[in-house]
Amino acid sequence: MIDKNKIKKILILRYRFIGDTVLTIPFIKNVRENFPNAQIDVLVSPNSGELIERNPDVNNVIYFDNTDFHKYEKQRSEISRSQSERVSPTKWAGDQRLEIYYSLFDCAKALRKQEYDLAFVLKRSFSSALLAALAGIKCRIGFDTEFRFFLLTHSVKYDQKLHELDNFLNCLEPLDIKTKKYIPEIHLDKKEETRANGFVVRLDRFKPKILIHASSAHPYKIWSKRYFAKLMDSLFEQFEAQFVFTGAKIDKEIYEKILSWCKNKNKFKTLDLCGLTSIRECYSIYKELDLAICVDSGNAHIAAASGIPTYVLYGPTRPERWLPVGKMVFPIRLNQLLPCQPCDVKVKCSHLSCMKLLTPEFVFSTLNKFTKTAEKQC
Repeated sequence: MIDKNKIKKILILRYRFIGDTVLTIPFIKNVRENFPNAQIDVLVSPNSGELIERNPDVNNVIYFDNTDFHKYEKQRSEISRSQSERVSPTKWAGDQRLEIYYSLFDCAKALRKQEYDLAFVLKRSFSSALLAALAGIKCRIGFDTEFRFFLLTHSVKYDQKLHELDNFLNCLEPLDIKTKKYIPEIHLDKKEETRANGFVVRLDRFKPKILIHASSAHPYKIWSKRYFAKLMDSLFEQFEAQFVFTGAKIDKEIYEKILSWCKNKNKFKTLDLCGLTSIRECYSIYKELDLAICVDSGNAHIAAASGIPTYVLYGPTRPERWLPVGKMVFPIRLNQLLPCQPCDVKVKCSHLSCMKLLTPEFVFSTLNKFTKTAEKQC
C-alpha cells in the first residue's frame, strides 16, 4: 500500500487528443481533493493541453509534443518555437508554469529533476510508462496494457467495457481513494470570455443557435456532408435555427462544402469561426449556444462540458466508452447495430455503413425525441 502522507509531488500523464484531455479534468479534481497540499503537475499535448491551463487544481502544465498525427495539435502557434528556444521552454499562465519538450529523453531528464513521488500514467502506450520510469518517479500507477507492467509499480486492469473516465478513476484504487464523477470544467480568464462573447453577439439571440461540428481526427467517424446539409435545412425550416462552425483552419472547407448543399443557405445565419478561436474560447462560445450536434470528436467533449445539450453521432465507436461527460449528452446511433459495429476504428472499412445508414431523417427524428424528453425532465 502506498503511504499517502509521503506524497508531496504528483505527475499526471495523459497527452494526445482533446477528448482524452477533457476526461482527465475530473480525474485531476479527485486527486486534488485527496492531496490538497501536494504539487500536482500534468503532462499533456500542445493545444489539447491548453484546456488544463488556469485550472486551480493544477500547479504546472508540461507539454510533450511527440506527434504530428493530430491536425489540431499543429494549431497552437504560441507554443511553436525555434530549435534554439527549446532549450529553456518555459512560459506562464497566471500562477501556472508551462513548459514544452519535443523529445522523450529531454522530457524525462527534466521530469527527473522534479523528483516526483507519484505518477498516474493514464495514457496506455508503452512509451508513456517508459517516460515515467526514466523520470525516476518512485510510484508509477497505470494500465496493464502493451506489456508494460514491469515499467509500473502498480498495474491497473484496463477494461474496454467501461467508460474511459471510469478507467481513469480506477487508477486511484491502489491508494484506496473513493472517487466522484465530476463534469469537466475549463477555466477561462476575462479576456478569453470577452473575445468569445464578441463572436456570439453577431447572432440573433431570439433564434436557436446550434453548433454543427462535422470534423474528426479519424475519417471513419465523419458523417456525410450532404447529410449535415439536409439536417441543417430541416432545423432551419422547423425552428429557424442559426448555425455555428468551429475547428481548425483546415476545417473551413468542410463547412463550405456543407453549405453548398444547403437549399436554405441564403436564408439562415451562420457563424464560421474555423481557425479564428482557440479550443479554450470554443468552450466559452458553446456556453452561449442552445445545442450542439457533433460527430465523435474532441469538440463534442468540450460542448458537453459547457453544459449545453450535446448530441453525438456514433458509428464505428461506442458511446459506452467514449460518450462525453456533461449534464445533457445524448448518443445517436442505429437502433439495430450492424454485425461489424462497433469496430472501434481498428479495422479497414470500405463501406462505412454504420455512418451511411444513420440518415438525416433518422437523426432529426431522434433529436426531436430527445428534446421532448429533456423538456419533461426540466
